[in-house]
Amino acid sequence: MKSFLFRICCLMVSSGLIIIHTVTQKGNITLAIFIITGVLLLYFVMPLVKIALLNYLLILLLIALTIFISSDLTFILPLLAFILIESAFRLKERKYPLFIAIASTLCFSFFVFNMIALYSFLLMIAITVCCFFLHQYLSQVEMKTTLYEQLLSQFRKIKRDSVEQEELVRSEERTKIARDMHDSVGHKLTSLLMQLEMLSIENQTHNLIELKQLARESLEETRFAVRQLKSTETTGLQSVILLIRKLEMESHLHIRFTIEKGVLSIPISNEQSVVLYRVLQECLTNAMKHSQSKEVEVTLTVDSLHHILFEVKNKLVSDLPLVKGFGLTNMEGRLQEIHGQLRVLRDGKNFIVRGSFPLKR
Repeated sequence: MKSFLFRICCLMVSSGLIIIHTVTQKGNITLAIFIITGVLLLYFVMPLVKIALLNYLLILLLIALTIFISSDLTFILPLLAFILIESAFRLKERKYPLFIAIASTLCFSFFVFNMIALYSFLLMIAITVCCFFLHQYLSQVEMKTTLYEQLLSQFRKIKRDSVEQEELVRSEERTKIARDMHDSVGHKLTSLLMQLEMLSIENQTHNLIELKQLARESLEETRFAVRQLKSTETTGLQSVILLIRKLEMESHLHIRFTIEKGVLSIPISNEQSVVLYRVLQECLTNAMKHSQSKEVEVTLTVDSLHHILFEVKNKLVSDLPLVKGFGLTNMEGRLQEIHGQLRVLRDGKNFIVRGSFPLKR
């Protein structure tokens, strides 16, 4: 926003110099106003057109029309310098050298026809050279940024595949161990229990009853271990964080978690886990849509009333007032289903979503 205001101020000052010079030299004020209006119109509609080079060339044409205002065109150089610098940020790598060549030719023509002094011409040449190297630097930065984003995307994909592959291997290993325990130890304990049952029928001795009870307890413990191995390892808040981390791998966000000590060990129901994950997912989706920053802060705590508290903070792009859309309304509805609440607020340049819900006892 500040850079935009600075550019507007520079454009207005350079345009004002044209008006002042025209009035002072008693030039054609109508033509001066026409040129300034055309330059401002072409500048402000530039984001709406696909071919920015055409707009810049038309601006150069309007600048060339100032020869009908005065024979001394030194007053037009600030506007020309502004356009050269501005175009370095907007024109693509292949189009900018063409624009620089045309602008340099225009300056040279002014110098040849004694419309600008030698020092003014040399100053414009220096500005043109600096703008060219600035454009080269910006092109390199853009190329490196694009390459970085591609590499980051590939890294996240590889990391996600690695996590999924590791989880698959661990799941297969748990299944194999459970199957082996069931096939070997479980069958042997079942056979032992059946033999003890037969012996206890024939000989009602106290030792056989104790052995039968011990075998039954061992069989139950084995079955319990098999069920545990077949079940998912991650539950509660840990499962929510795991899902958020997977979402982070798939997006271009950098999520910074702040988790209070002991929160991860707090048991929450499956319904609460799903609601918390969906709410955090919606917050991260909003951050990707409405924030230029790639960083999001997520805080998880628990208060003295046994309420889970969460906060999601990200940078805002615009200063427009907050309007609750379908996403925020949906989040409120989800939290109300588990007797929770949601607050949305703006803190300076930060967009903050805070929520809480009680633990089920």
